[in-house]
Amino acid sequence: MCKFCHQHGEGKKWYLKAEHYSEDLLADLQRRQYIKDFILDVGNGHVAELEKKFHLGLKSPSWLRQLCYWFYERRYRKDHFGQVVPLEDLEEVLTLAGSIVRLPCICRKNSTGNNNARYCFGLSLDPEKLLDIKEAFLETFRPGPDVDLFERVSKDEAMTLLRAYERESLIHSLWTFKTPFIGGLCNCDRADCLALLTDRYGFHLFFRGEYVAQTSEDICSGCRACLSACQFGAISFVAARKVAFIDPLRCYGCGVCRSYCEQQAIHFIPRTQHPLARRLW
Repeated sequence: MCKFCHQHGEGKKWYLKAEHYSEDLLADLQRRQYIKDFILDVGNGHVAELEKKFHLGLKSPSWLRQLCYWFYERRYRKDHFGQVVPLEDLEEVLTLAGSIVRLPCICRKNSTGNNNARYCFGLSLDPEKLLDIKEAFLETFRPGPDVDLFERVSKDEAMTLLRAYERESLIHSLWTFKTPFIGGLCNCDRADCLALLTDRYGFHLFFRGEYVAQTSEDICSGCRACLSACQFGAISFVAARKVAFIDPLRCYGCGVCRSYCEQQAIHFIPRTQHPLARRLW
């Protein structure tokens, strides 16, 4: 299991503990200030500037770069860190959350300038109750007088949206704001998501999922539909057997590939039970 499962989940999936979505945690003024600063800082930042820093880092010796990454990754685990989570676990997560609010995506505003890309959810993070956080969103997105940034949705409505996002190959991830409070559910792709951008350079802001996907070769038709779904390049086509192969060393356990498989030939196994992937987080 990931480090958070041991540190915050008593050896079980840490994101399935109700207290991690508790609105009582938002009484912590330091956490509230962190969330507000995060919205303002990330919402008004520039992806190009971040990439320049990573480009400079690639010119450094590998050992120095990895040392810096290790230091900053540890710091981010205390403040803002995530994990890939598949659809079936999110159904339980949405039951635990005190409220579900659909929000515009800060990352996509940053990378595309689109203020209306509503791919994110605030969990137990209702801006209408948290006026300081609402003001940070309004300052970041500056909507017109007739635009409502915040859409309260039910669990069933959120699940319908999440299934639709899977058909767009978007992966689901949960995010902390001053760990272990979980306040964000994002739906990401490699082009626009800041966390996935940093992952390309070997800097990890999130854990892999608790599962690894596998293909049942006796069921797979070799249609290759799943190849286009994977954000991590973990799926390839086996020419000799005419089936899809999922590389366990690259698989993040998001499960999006299953949405593309009409034969239902892709299944999960717990990451801890896989001989190659069990230590990859």
